[in-house]
Amino acid sequence: MIHLARTVYLIITIYLMLIFVRFILAFMRPSMFNPIVRFVYNATDPYLRLFAGLRFLRIGNIDFTPILALYLLYLLRGLSYNVILTGYFSLAILLNIVIELIFRFVYFFIFIFIVAVGLRFIFEAIGLRTNNVFISIIYSLSEPAVRPVREMIKLGSRRGFDPAVIISLACLVFLRVLLLPKLLKLINMLMG
Repeated sequence: MIHLARTVYLIITIYLMLIFVRFILAFMRPSMFNPIVRFVYNATDPYLRLFAGLRFLRIGNIDFTPILALYLLYLLRGLSYNVILTGYFSLAILLNIVIELIFRFVYFFIFIFIVAVGLRFIFEAIGLRTNNVFISIIYSLSEPAVRPVREMIKLGSRRGFDPAVIISLACLVFLRVLLLPKLLKLINMLMG
């Protein structure tokens, strides 16, 4: 059974790598006449189309549905490995894997927001608000984290500096570094 479990694990890992390559290729915009690019797109299209209608995972011009697709494959990989290896399925195994993946997913999104809001803070501090594509992406990506803080505290942005940016960044770091690890530890203690 160990060989079957490892084989299934390897197959899903290879497919995960193909989706990751596809995610990187989307930013590079390669020629579709390239046979390797066509292979990657043809191999991953059927699975990724399942997630095409999830609009809440699109922030600005960036689409995070491949990330959800990756995490669901991680769930399938972990679950199939445990079921094949142990010979039985339990809700406890599924719940442990799901909780771990949810936390990884949340950690990833918070990390993306921390980076985007941090870069926005730097750009605002040095006065960069040009029509640069990269800066526009950063502002677009960070706005969902900054806007709620601005609206909740009723802060207006001053010329060159938006106080909601620094408050949002502090909240995100607090959430990522202090709150979520303690919450995960508490959940593990309750389940363990």
